[in-house]
Amino acid sequence: MEQHLYDAAIDLFCELGYKKTTLIDIAAEANVSTRTLYKYFPTKESILRKFGKENILALKSFAGNLPASMPVEEKVLETMTQDFKLMFGLFDISYILHSARDESGMFTRFELENILASESIYCNIFKQEQLKQGVEPNEKVALCASVIMSLYRHCTDLYRFRKKGTFDEKGLRTFYRSHLDAIWDSLYQTLLEPPDKSSSLASIDRHLFGSMEG
Repeated sequence: MEQHLYDAAIDLFCELGYKKTTLIDIAAEANVSTRTLYKYFPTKESILRKFGKENILALKSFAGNLPASMPVEEKVLETMTQDFKLMFGLFDISYILHSARDESGMFTRFELENILASESIYCNIFKQEQLKQGVEPNEKVALCASVIMSLYRHCTDLYRFRKKGTFDEKGLRTFYRSHLDAIWDSLYQTLLEPPDKSSSLASIDRHLFGSMEG
């Protein structure tokens, strides 16, 4: 029943938009009473939270199933591309959330939860690379994951603004790669340094941006 109600809600979000869709509309689309709907989804926000959680679980599974032999930069690139497909392949989630902003801070909470959950996926990718290279997993995985998420969000916003709703997977991957390549050597060097070096965020900034200043 929960999945049935969720599917009905997503269909209406795609058709009418988040703001115009009401819980009554969702109940009618699912052919159930509003009381039944409230048992599973008392608010529209709870439906979006399920959307976010399902995407994160799908992304985590995707990243976890990438071949162990695949270079770590390729794993990051593939995960970034898949993240875009999950978040924007069905409907424009960011537009829906921005148009629905209110004093409850729904957009901020949703965005922060997804950023932190996505970062944990990159943390695991980097942790596996450290183990593979004989480095004891340390706090640098979190620093590198944070850099990747910042890059992902920046590139995604630029790509979506320029393409205005169109999606070209090959072009998106190339766009991500061009930005990822610019910082990868420094990021990878930081990831594999002994834990007693570059243990602060300031240090990773020096690695990533010092060469640009030169």
